Amino acid sequence: MRPERSGAGSAEAVLDVLATRSALGSGPWSQFQAARIAGRSSVLFVEPAGPDDGRSRLVVKQPRADWRQDDLASPVLAEQEFRALTRLHAHFRAQGGRLRVPAPAALLPEVDAFVMEYVAGRSLRELLTYRSLLRPAPLLDGLAAAAEFIAAVHDVETLPGRQVDLQREAQTVIAVVEQKLRPVGLMLPRRVTEILHQVPRIVVDARQVWLHGDFGPENIILAEDGSTVGIDAALDTVGLPEDDLVRFIALMSGAIRFAPELFAPALSRIRRRLEEQLLGGYYGTTSYPPLFELKLIDQLARRWLRLREHAQQHRQRSLLPVRLRVIEAQIRLLTEESAQRLVHGLGL
Repeated sequence: MRPERSGAGSAEAVLDVLATRSALGSGPWSQFQAARIAGRSSVLFVEPAGPDDGRSRLVVKQPRADWRQDDLASPVLAEQEFRALTRLHAHFRAQGGRLRVPAPAALLPEVDAFVMEYVAGRSLRELLTYRSLLRPAPLLDGLAAAAEFIAAVHDVETLPGRQVDLQREAQTVIAVVEQKLRPVGLMLPRRVTEILHQVPRIVVDARQVWLHGDFGPENIILAEDGSTVGIDAALDTVGLPEDDLVRFIALMSGAIRFAPELFAPALSRIRRRLEEQLLGGYYGTTSYPPLFELKLIDQLARRWLRLREHAQQHRQRSLLPVRLRVIEAQIRLLTEESAQRLVHGLGL
């Protein structure tokens, strides 16, 4: 499914509803920059249209609950996300410190949207550039903060743990390969598939948490006030912490074009350093559980389909074969690395 750009009428409807919300201050609102239209939601940035009577800039978000993509759950309704935002806002305020979420402002059921504080700053996604890799200190600090943030989200409520069969997790990955990759002519490297088939029946104790749902570099903002702000948390699904962590790693690996690392080993070292900054901050060690590796291979397989879809939608169709080869090489590299760590972790 591809996003449809919201028309002016939609923005006008939101502005009309905002004007009726006395809790947001008197007077009309206007758009102060173009709406960011993403597949999963429409976002409107608004500010006071008349004299500023103490009102702040705000963000209005309209989730698209009908959005579907293979590597990520569908967005929750505006009311659900607003409830999650309110819960996390109270959670982080009670903790104090520099971690937080935007302050919730209002629910707009008339337009299936909600309003929250506008946060000025840069996302970690914006720091994932080759220039940042030459001077990675701000990016590394941001990744450490991201690890603290997601750990705090996972601590919002203590839930009963459960046991996970690693062999069954491996079989789930194999099923994804057979049911989703093979029909479109894609396959994981043979060695990766062989390792998945070799995973023994080992039952491990696993933690359960409320999942962020879309934990990625774009959703961590390094605010101008010095705080680290997480956005777009859903908290509508209970799962394993690894479900959030592998999402971040997969997005980070694709956010900056690491394809040159196929020819420049130094870039591989930098990428691994970035991964270790996040995961080491979360786990407290640079050795990651086999469960993480299985979840990562699963996420990368699903992400491959998403990246392939993006490449096919690109305007420069003549470059499609090159783009597809680069994506395949990147997925092969990342899954082979993960599989080798899995071998080491399981002693295969």
